[in-house]
Amino acid sequence: MLERIARRQSQPLKSQAGTFASGSPFTSLPSANALKRRFVTIVLGFMTLPNRSMKSWRSVNHLGPCILAISLLWSTSAIATENFAGFRHIDASGEPSGTTQAAPDWGPVQTDNASIANLSPVLLPFFNNGPVFGLPGTVVGDFWQNTQLTGDWGGFRTSLAEHGIFFDLYSTSAYQDVASGGLKTGSSFVENLQLCINIDTGRAGLWPGGLFHFTVGSRLGDSAKNTFTVGSSTPQNTGLAFPGPFLDADVYPTEYFLVQGLTPKFSLLLGKLAILDIADQTLFGDSTKYYFANLNFNKNPIALTFYNTYTIAAAGVWTPTKWLTIAGGVFDPNTQASNFVAHAFDKVNLYTGWIFSYAVDGLPGQFELQYNWTNKAKIDLESPFGSLSLPQVPSAIGVLLGNPSNGKLPINHKSTTWGTIENISQYLYVKEDQGTIAGKLKSGQPLNGVGIFARFGYSPPDASTVTLHGSVALFAHGLCEARKYDSFGAGYYYNAISNDLKNSIKRLTFNTASVNDEMGMEIFYDFAITPAIRFIPSYQHIWNPIAAQVSKHENGADVFLSRMTVAF
Repeated sequence: MLERIARRQSQPLKSQAGTFASGSPFTSLPSANALKRRFVTIVLGFMTLPNRSMKSWRSVNHLGPCILAISLLWSTSAIATENFAGFRHIDASGEPSGTTQAAPDWGPVQTDNASIANLSPVLLPFFNNGPVFGLPGTVVGDFWQNTQLTGDWGGFRTSLAEHGIFFDLYSTSAYQDVASGGLKTGSSFVENLQLCINIDTGRAGLWPGGLFHFTVGSRLGDSAKNTFTVGSSTPQNTGLAFPGPFLDADVYPTEYFLVQGLTPKFSLLLGKLAILDIADQTLFGDSTKYYFANLNFNKNPIALTFYNTYTIAAAGVWTPTKWLTIAGGVFDPNTQASNFVAHAFDKVNLYTGWIFSYAVDGLPGQFELQYNWTNKAKIDLESPFGSLSLPQVPSAIGVLLGNPSNGKLPINHKSTTWGTIENISQYLYVKEDQGTIAGKLKSGQPLNGVGIFARFGYSPPDASTVTLHGSVALFAHGLCEARKYDSFGAGYYYNAISNDLKNSIKRLTFNTASVNDEMGMEIFYDFAITPAIRFIPSYQHIWNPIAAQVSKHENGADVFLSRMTVAF
């Protein structure tokens, strides 16, 4: 099968759409009648459910299929206007005079073996969570036009990319000011560094259909104690989760994994990866380096019940059709950036995600259903501790609010738990011609336009701090030709805190502290000083940050954040 893929690489890429899971740009959909029959079947099944509150687990668990059915029904109009063929070539005529490109289009390279960078280039920026030099979208010119600050290294970087070796370095500096509320006011500074190396085995002449990914990451600057000062249920800056919430002064090899295509529709992923960057990704607006800072807009917080920042995984990805991708596998719940295989797979997370790609009047959309089960013991939030002495109570409250345990508390555990997560993304307006949309999506470039995305999730209240989550955000990119790299976003989230946790906090504080559901909003602007250098100011207001409520009786926090991201 892979040899057949290699032979097809000399053909136009429009014939290769959907070969790999993450590069399938909705080029085939069921018939309108089939979709309507499916919609009726799902709705009839939904109507037979008991009449329960929307906050009950049954309603949450069945909300996703109903939304999916409606989305698929709407997408029938896209069947007759299908126009997603080929890669989008960089338009050299649109560049200022004097700008040169190191390759005509940064597209496929002639190889003897099947190449993931040729067939599904979106995987590389997907794994990096940022732009990759040598793929479509790369611009080499002067300082003001380079998409990477250090450019082409005199042609050496292009030669490496043509031979399957991609080097990318990113730096994100973040200045944070908690202006009011939270755990404490004041400013802090952190810097995240990330070096990514991708080796495409097809282009490198090794074997067909493979990709090695390796990342080194670090966080420098102020300590965790001086940066987690909002007191919310999740970090106000996603960068604080890398390489780990409490790993704030070291450099670690954080990711090393292999992606291997076995057939045109099935591939494997084996190794250590950043779960925050890979699972629960929306179609757009999901880069922690450039867009929303608050973790609630980059990842469903319910996932934090199951995972650390990184995990060792053995997963498979199957694309039975060009509009459906199914992922699933076994993930280790003990992995940290600072360990290798410590206690690996003594307990497990079992994960599956179903991604439906569609279009509404030619506007791309995506819906994802995810489910996770674990037998990794979690604190029983209904009855979290055995008998406590008075001096142990503050530490016990801290553990419930997210602090690591010192191992001396009599903690009660739940042996298993589960969670379901959904996200949906829909473009509302796109500036590009219909014929270029598929190519840009397949190469990992953001479309110039406006879209909206949302997340939903539920996990039982006896083991998950956030038991019900909902968020919605508006995202815009490249609306003005003079500012084609700029982006803007505004979002709102709601985290329903476990009633079991609320009751436990009341008991431990002798009814002197209470916890309310947490809400928050963020607005940001990604200003491209150059394509490689971005300045991203943002403002957040968080209502009822959980730790600040308990320890400081604060019911809000105002956060100003300024990030500077550089792609080297």
